Amino acid sequence: MRVLAKISLLFGLAALVGLTVKWGPAWSSRWHRGDSKRPRQEQRTLATPPPTPRQPAKTNPPAKPPEGFYVGKGDERVYINYATSDPVLRLMLQSVMDGSADPNAQGKQIFLKICAACHQRDGDGKEGVAPPLLGSEWVLAPGGARLVRIVLNGLTGLIRVRGQEWNLPMLPWRANLDDDQVAVVLTYIRSQLGSNQANPIKPELVAEARQEVRTTPETAEELLRISDQ
Repeated sequence: MRVLAKISLLFGLAALVGLTVKWGPAWSSRWHRGDSKRPRQEQRTLATPPPTPRQPAKTNPPAKPPEGFYVGKGDERVYINYATSDPVLRLMLQSVMDGSADPNAQGKQIFLKICAACHQRDGDGKEGVAPPLLGSEWVLAPGGARLVRIVLNGLTGLIRVRGQEWNLPMLPWRANLDDDQVAVVLTYIRSQLGSNQANPIKPELVAEARQEVRTTPETAEELLRISDQ
């Protein structure tokens, strides 16, 4: 009997081992899938943070052209704003007009005080600062109407001068130069500066251009639509 019992026990253990070998991996896999399903969902939820609002990129504001310049030396230097009416500048310009009765002398002094700083004393301009006035088709155009508007209203955008493109802003002078002052300085530039030879500019032409209401600088494209004969 004992022998039969031992044999039965051995058969039972063998059957149990067989079932474990056959079904054990499936049970183990099911248990692991069931056990890990919830943690993975929780991990996936935690790994996805709520979207944050996008902030606009910070950029530096565009550089603005200078609105004036200094006259004088050392502690006596005075900053003059030519974009708006400046009483110091206007007084200085009036003293130039009162100091001589010769229009050429008046025009030269105004040119040296306010134009030469950018266009240079010889009028040949400077790279990165201002285009040349010598031999400029804009300066020597027969009528001078475009040139007058550049001085009064300023200029922005590309402009071709003597075969070279320039893109340097010029601010308006209408607030500080009166009609006579614009006329004498442009006449000097057109007829006395270097080898330039062109007709004088009359104050009446400046007064006519000043009547046109304009709040933005001129562009070369707009100026070319104006007859300049």
